[in-house]
Amino acid sequence: MNFVFAALLLAITTSLTCALPGTFLVLRRQAMLVDAMSHAVLPGIVLGALLSGSTYSPIMVLLAAIFGLIVVLGANFLQSTGRLAEDASQGVVFPLLFSGGVIMLSTALAEVHICEDTVLTGDLNLLALDTERLVVGNLDFGPHAMWMLLIVLLLNALFLGFTYKVMQLGTFDRESAKVIGFPIRLVETLFMVLVALTIVVAFSTAGAILVIALLVTPAATAILLSNSLSRVIALTVLISVVTATIGFFVAWHFNLATSAMMAFTDGALFCLVLLAITVKRKWEARFSSLPPCLDEHLADAKRD
Repeated sequence: MNFVFAALLLAITTSLTCALPGTFLVLRRQAMLVDAMSHAVLPGIVLGALLSGSTYSPIMVLLAAIFGLIVVLGANFLQSTGRLAEDASQGVVFPLLFSGGVIMLSTALAEVHICEDTVLTGDLNLLALDTERLVVGNLDFGPHAMWMLLIVLLLNALFLGFTYKVMQLGTFDRESAKVIGFPIRLVETLFMVLVALTIVVAFSTAGAILVIALLVTPAATAILLSNSLSRVIALTVLISVVTATIGFFVAWHFNLATSAMMAFTDGALFCLVLLAITVKRKWEARFSSLPPCLDEHLADAKRD
């Protein structure tokens, strides 16, 4: 598998894996929780890489996911005390974990091969060239990072498929879901576990900052275009594939950072859609306020 094709597949897989759970994160107004989790997984990644000697081992994924969940559990505990609001409780927990990870990288654990510069933005191109690849016979099926992303993508798709009704009602009417007897707390906990796994496997390609854009922006754009949950999910998947493809080829042509260009493309598309909808609504409001005689004149003009 040549570099361009491997990098393109890795870009699309990363974008898809992040975008799918991002739909419910945006609808549940938990976008900033992703920010906290994406920073908090760093010490788990460092420790897991130190223990296993690889950034693709199950030990690293497990430890990093645990540290990501610590943000959720710690923030919920601090909020339950009644002394801190939800955003403040998250702001206390995740800087502590992230700064601890940075300190470990730069001092005692400096031998761990994780570049501090890629912690924030990732390095998709480097992973596409990674020597740790899935090779069967003479066939090269791409880097291990892509297959880890595909496994998590499959887990996300299966989970959302089996719990769609619970997630749907829990998102829009949580109290009714509780009254009906849906296992809301269990499903939400499992969903957060999958979000943590998604952030961990996408960390190497998108980093602690750009992974937020890949999780949130495609879903935010889709929500502007539809009020139907099923259509929002379908649009989110489509947008993530399109923006990843466009971002990759633009970055490749102009020799730019691939992950950053993917995130920029997501943001640019969101701004364009928002602008188009705003202009459309202003025009509709302007014509809806015309005098009746002008409305009749426009209707006659359209018929002619």
